[in-house]
Amino acid sequence: MNNLITIPNVSREERIGSTFNHLFSVIWKTESIDHKEVIWDFGNNKFSHPFFLAPLAIYKQKCKKSIICTNKSERIASYLNTVHFEQPLTVVKEDDLKEKLRPYLSKTYIPICRFDLCQDNVDKIQPILQEVIQRQCKVGFEMTTPLSYLLGELICNMGQHSFGKFGYVFSQYLPREQCINLVLADDGITVYGSYIQTKKHLDKIQNNEAIALELANNGYSTKDLPKNESRGYGISTSKKMLVEGLHGSFFMLSGSAFHRHDRNGSPYALLPESINWAGTIILMRIPTHIPKQFNILNYIER
Repeated sequence: MNNLITIPNVSREERIGSTFNHLFSVIWKTESIDHKEVIWDFGNNKFSHPFFLAPLAIYKQKCKKSIICTNKSERIASYLNTVHFEQPLTVVKEDDLKEKLRPYLSKTYIPICRFDLCQDNVDKIQPILQEVIQRQCKVGFEMTTPLSYLLGELICNMGQHSFGKFGYVFSQYLPREQCINLVLADDGITVYGSYIQTKKHLDKIQNNEAIALELANNGYSTKDLPKNESRGYGISTSKKMLVEGLHGSFFMLSGSAFHRHDRNGSPYALLPESINWAGTIILMRIPTHIPKQFNILNYIER
């Protein structure tokens, strides 16, 4: 069948974001098929890393083609159903997010959720997600402020800058590794598109999406209010806290550019011309064991 695509077995991640090599292969094949209906064959899939599975599910939701998942083993089918792969747990304005996530307080994951990017949702979702994640990981108060900064800044950016309709979230706590794998995404106009729409810093960007990503990660806002650029914490400060302070990892993909920040460096790069992610997606590996020398005051700009 010329509309069938084999979903690979993605059991490990060499470095944060490397799972997108497999994901882009699936996306490119899906987009290249000249059919409205595409079949994803899970016959060879024995395990899917969270940083592969969640973006794949988000792409499936945004794809204009009809995607049918087939040939799943009983174990894989059960796992996909558990994390809401086929149909994300949907949160609309009138829904009670806390009530929907209550069953997951005793779990080690938050399923793939899709929420309207209305201001009411954006304002409420961060403290609820934070409470659930902290309860799942059984971490103490020392993680409250770091999680608040990481979740608050990035979810706020989705609401203020993406101009998207939906946001997505997925998290999984790994007790053995003592870390949280967290995915945040939107279906907006990308970081580069936000600068273009607001006509901000165009002289610096020079039609380069990687430069736009670098500017966003270094505090160049699309807002007019000065306080928005010096409010005490931003993506740059939060990333520094995550990577240098907590020894975690950060990955951002937006449009045709990506940024990785981990112990090996902080590169910005353009993707090949044939590859593009509609919106912005962020991966974070957040350690739950805080290093003894960590001091939150070192990561709050004053």
